Amino acid sequence: MIKVEHIVKRFGNLEVLHDVSMSVGSGEIVSLVGASGAGKTTLLQIIGTLLAADSGCVEIDGVRIAGLNDGQLSKFRNEHIGFVFQFHHLLGEFSALENVMLPMLIGGVGRRDAEARASELLSMVAMTHRATHKPSALSGGEQQRVAIARALANAPSIVLADEPTGNLDSATGEEIKRLFFDLRERTGQTFLIVTHDDKLASMSDRKIVMSDGRIL
Repeated sequence: MIKVEHIVKRFGNLEVLHDVSMSVGSGEIVSLVGASGAGKTTLLQIIGTLLAADSGCVEIDGVRIAGLNDGQLSKFRNEHIGFVFQFHHLLGEFSALENVMLPMLIGGVGRRDAEARASELLSMVAMTHRATHKPSALSGGEQQRVAIARALANAPSIVLADEPTGNLDSATGEEIKRLFFDLRERTGQTFLIVTHDDKLASMSDRKIVMSDGRIL
C-alpha cells in the first residue's frame, strides 16, 4: 500500500533523510519510532504529499506521487490519504458532524450523502451523541475521535497519524489506541503511525525504527 524508495530530503545544507526505503502492506498498522529529530515527521509528510522529497520515489496504492501535478496531488490527497495529528485541527465554527463532512464536500460528494457517511463514521468512533457539538464543547479524546472519523471520510487508501495520543491523558490515549485496531478490524484500514508511545508501537503489526534520518 505504501512503497518508499531511496528518499533523500535536505533543508538547506542539512540532509535530514538519507536514502530511506520502507514499505507498508495493505491493512497493516505500522509504527514509526525513534528519538525527536530522527526524521519521522518529515518522512510522514513526504508520504502524505505535504512535502516533496529531493530525490527518491513514493508510491501509494500503486500510484507514483512524483508523476502528479499540484492539482492532481490535491485530488489524490483528498481521495486517498487521511491525516490524524497530535492536535486535532478541527474547525471551531463547525459541529462534529460538519467537520467530518468537509473532506467529502471538498471532494464533490453531495450534502445528503456526505451527512449520511459522516453520521456512520461518528457512530463507528462512538460519537453519535456529540454530533451537533462544536469542538470547544468536546473533550480532548472526543475531539481526537472526530478527527479520526474525518480522516476516514473519503475511505482513504492509508491513514497517516502523527503522535495521535501525544496530547491526551493516559486513559484517553488507551481508548484511541484501541480505536485504531477496532477500525482496522472493521474496515481493513492501513495505518502508519509516528509515535513515542512504546505501548502503541508494541501493539502494532510492525515497528520501524529511525535514527538520524535513517531506518535502522
